[in-house]
Amino acid sequence: MTLKAKKQIYDNVHGYIGITEEELAVVDTPLFQRLRNVMQLGPANLVYPGATHTRFEHCLGTMFMMDQFLRYARSSGEPITDDDDTVQMMRLAALLHDIGHYPMSHTVEHVIERVMGGRGHAEFGAALVRSFYGDALSNYKPREISDMICGKSKGVFGMLLSSAFDADKVDYLLRDAYHTGVAYGNVGVQRLVLTASFEKGRIVFDKDEEVVENFLLGRYHMYRSVYHHKTVVAFYAMMERIFRGLVDEGFIVHPEDLLKHADEQSIAAYDDHMVYAAMHTYSGTGGDAQLRELVRMFLGRKPLSAAFINPVPGVRDPSRANLLVRGMEYDDRKIESFAQKADVPAEWIFPVYLRDLGLVDDKTPIFIRDCGSMRSVQGGRGLVMHMVGKERLYDARIYVHPRHKRRMAAYMRRYE
Repeated sequence: MTLKAKKQIYDNVHGYIGITEEELAVVDTPLFQRLRNVMQLGPANLVYPGATHTRFEHCLGTMFMMDQFLRYARSSGEPITDDDDTVQMMRLAALLHDIGHYPMSHTVEHVIERVMGGRGHAEFGAALVRSFYGDALSNYKPREISDMICGKSKGVFGMLLSSAFDADKVDYLLRDAYHTGVAYGNVGVQRLVLTASFEKGRIVFDKDEEVVENFLLGRYHMYRSVYHHKTVVAFYAMMERIFRGLVDEGFIVHPEDLLKHADEQSIAAYDDHMVYAAMHTYSGTGGDAQLRELVRMFLGRKPLSAAFINPVPGVRDPSRANLLVRGMEYDDRKIESFAQKADVPAEWIFPVYLRDLGLVDDKTPIFIRDCGSMRSVQGGRGLVMHMVGKERLYDARIYVHPRHKRRMAAYMRRYE
């Protein structure tokens, strides 16, 4: 590969990252600069003060890791590509993969998709690429890049950006661990890239089973310690309700309206600062008393209380409590019905059903090749993988205003 770097940017995780002239043209656009003001972990910095890193640096880091994969990983034992145009296209796809993230990153994405009639960040980003980056990407198949962002690409190139071991996951695991101080996330990624091969929809590592296990375990612990942290999730739940309310009240524009009007300037300002400005305004002049109190709680770092948490490790079928919470999530009518039984105001009930979590992502099978034979990492000899490699963790929670915690906790004991 002979791509020439136009500029070097120093990154606190990877060191110097070289960017080409084509990449610099993308980085300098208002829509990409917007990512400087979109926190990578949303409001997690209210729990981990160091977690103030942004989607901007993560996108640069993902591009760097994509370059590492293209240089050192293999496709069925052979180099993935030595074509500069293909390398440049893949680097651009990695650079732009999070261009469509909403304010607070993943925090408000589910409520936009499931309640507000919007689309996920990948689809939103693909639409931005098609609408605003046609000229900048004209030599590198913008439609193909937007398909990669949406996870529609097949084969090895699709796996490099969307699989159990891809450029995106590697960077966010390293970066989030660095900024939160969670040591579990500091894994031997460089060694894994050097031994990785992408073969017929599978990821195969040559030997080094312990390093693979460490990577998977590190990812698992980041979910348990950071992404699913009790108080972090409380602030996520609050922000979902706040964002939805501020859109309904006209203090924030619905993202689909921004896209419909193709207003680049307004989209460039659609960031965390915009949300905080709207919250500060609403905290003083908002008309809905409950929403106003919720906003003031968030701004004052006063989280909701967890009245019920029901993690059931190793259970493939969720418990009654999990099914109850999963059914209520984003369903106002079910929450209202449940509130009457629990004798707690519906507007202060926040059901959260977290993704089922295991060490191994089922999306892409991972294998270890040793002495000419291959075996699934879930059937490895390591004690951790042997004991819990195939297990899932279902986690249902109910958050409430602190003044309703005792009553809700007492009601939920019948589900234990």
